[in-house]
Amino acid sequence: MEYSSGLRRRILFGIGGLGLVAAVVFVLIQFQATLIFAIFLYYASRPIYRKLKSLSLPSRLQGHRVPYRRQVLAMVTIAIFLLPFLFLLTYTLVLVVPEIQRLAGGDGPGVAYLSALQSAQGSGLPGPLPGVAYLSALQSAQGSGLPGPLVGLEISDILVLSPEEVVAILNDPAVQTWVEQMVATLTGSVGFIANAALHGFILLAGTYYMLTDGSRLVDWFLDNFDESGVVGSYAVAVDDELSSILFGNILNAFVTGIIGILVFSGYNLVAPGAVNVPFAPLVGALTGAGSLIPVVGMKIVYLPVGAILAIAAVTSGQASAFGFVILFLVLAFVVVDTIPDFLIRPYVSGNRTHVGLLMFAYILGPIAFGFYGIFLGPILLVLLAEFFRTIASYVLTGRQPHEQSSLSDY
Repeated sequence: MEYSSGLRRRILFGIGGLGLVAAVVFVLIQFQATLIFAIFLYYASRPIYRKLKSLSLPSRLQGHRVPYRRQVLAMVTIAIFLLPFLFLLTYTLVLVVPEIQRLAGGDGPGVAYLSALQSAQGSGLPGPLPGVAYLSALQSAQGSGLPGPLVGLEISDILVLSPEEVVAILNDPAVQTWVEQMVATLTGSVGFIANAALHGFILLAGTYYMLTDGSRLVDWFLDNFDESGVVGSYAVAVDDELSSILFGNILNAFVTGIIGILVFSGYNLVAPGAVNVPFAPLVGALTGAGSLIPVVGMKIVYLPVGAILAIAAVTSGQASAFGFVILFLVLAFVVVDTIPDFLIRPYVSGNRTHVGLLMFAYILGPIAFGFYGIFLGPILLVLLAEFFRTIASYVLTGRQPHEQSSLSDY
């Protein structure tokens, strides 16, 4: 009976622990896109963090324990890498997207594209795309301007209105509709800003604590729950490959930027002056940085440039100029956008993962999971591939990973 009672308590504790784990997983799933993106930022910024950590201290500090050194280095890493990237992303969302919405109009192709993209992503994003509802409400509120009773009123006129006139204006249906639209717009803007701030905080805090305490947390877990050493071998293999793959996205951005500089500068050599790419090296470098932006990628750079060139072709009156605008878009899409994304990225992104499988992970990940699938797809591929390399041999033969010598051991 004593044995049964002890076993029963262990089972109850185990069920309680599984319930807690399930609750934590449920909470994390609500922020899955942000957490996946934070993992990418961690692996992308970790080489910078480790480089700073390897720098020698001044002679007067050597041999002394420097308090909060890890925390300071993590903050410096975030400041020189993460914040500039988030600034670029904020610039894209706050400045460029509203301008596209304004130019396209409420029913224009820009809105149709965003709606189609949201439908294609399925559950990749909860509810409307971030900012789309706010932009639609703002456009609706601004579209009709001030209602009739308020048109032409100055501050001095409002101050001298009698209470009866104020009540009459407020009871006007047009004024009430306008007020409701403005309140909805302000409420939406507050919600949008709060949501963006929350996700930004999760990105910053998640990256910070993974840089400072990630290795210690893994060591604690392996020391307490990995007697065989199999999980440790698996974790090391996964960590090495993810570091190579996710840091490869940054390297891909540099490679893409170099290609963009060469292609756009070469285009300017053959194109008429009216449709030359302005500041071609800068535009090429921005395409590399834009490749890190989810969903739209570098299209946020070269599509507006193409629109500017098309306007320049119209104003120049040269019929042949349109051909060079089309040439620019073809070069940007094929040579700068497609070739690096599907050919160069896999070769610079992994050490052991099969190139073809990695390419399919980059293609199918966003289709299956939404915009963050560009990171989640390769992560799942690495987890699966390293499982078969490391743990499958232990499951089938009972031997440790380092004891596996040939396929005949299976």
